Amino acid sequence: MAEISLERAQESIVDRQQELKALDETKSGVKGLVDSGLHRRTKVGEACEKWGINHGIPLATTDEMINGLRRFHEQDDEAKKEIYSRDYSKKVYYNSNIDLYKAEATSWRDTLCCVMAPRHPLPQELPAVCRDIVIEYSSKMMKLGQTLLELMSEALGLNRSYLEDIGCGEGMLVKCHYYPPCPKPDLTLGSSSHTDTGFCTVVLQDEIGGLQILYQNQWLDVNPVRGALVVNLADMMQASPP
Repeated sequence: MAEISLERAQESIVDRQQELKALDETKSGVKGLVDSGLHRRTKVGEACEKWGINHGIPLATTDEMINGLRRFHEQDDEAKKEIYSRDYSKKVYYNSNIDLYKAEATSWRDTLCCVMAPRHPLPQELPAVCRDIVIEYSSKMMKLGQTLLELMSEALGLNRSYLEDIGCGEGMLVKCHYYPPCPKPDLTLGSSSHTDTGFCTVVLQDEIGGLQILYQNQWLDVNPVRGALVVNLADMMQASPP
């Protein structure tokens, strides 16, 4: 069980006093907060700094996405070999470890990659066993991404369309990782510690779990919840503390 230190508790009290003073000085009451949209900025800003918000994508879609990608990875090897490639100019490709020849250690992971925006692949370029769900899921994720960018813009005190207007939502890469059972799990990892490039990464886990995040210098397990999405601010969205 996590313990809250006396110092952190005192900091929390000070922060609350400052927030109350700021509210009082507006002379507009809590309705002023509602009218200004601050309640949305505060909620999303805190979620970006700490934990989460709801996403609204149906369970049927997230479940079928997981099942469809499992079908792809567990099908006959000959079918997968047709799109196995290290030509990263392709919109759809499958391989093991994108940094296989550069990383110090090899991760125990295979990946199907689909570049779904700004120019999506032709339907026939996508694997037949997961084609329909990849298209459906990607469409819903694009809309979710646009909503996230709007809310993040507001949380930063910017115009709602700011991040979208500067092109943050133009591209989308769907990476579908698969971590088969490893005969010697003490010798490798599914994925080493890293940060993500781009603006944000939305992670959908299956029931196996294993995802961890670094929070306040501690590695914490992100236990899988059916249908839940983990939104990670990537390198280009990181904001330096004041």
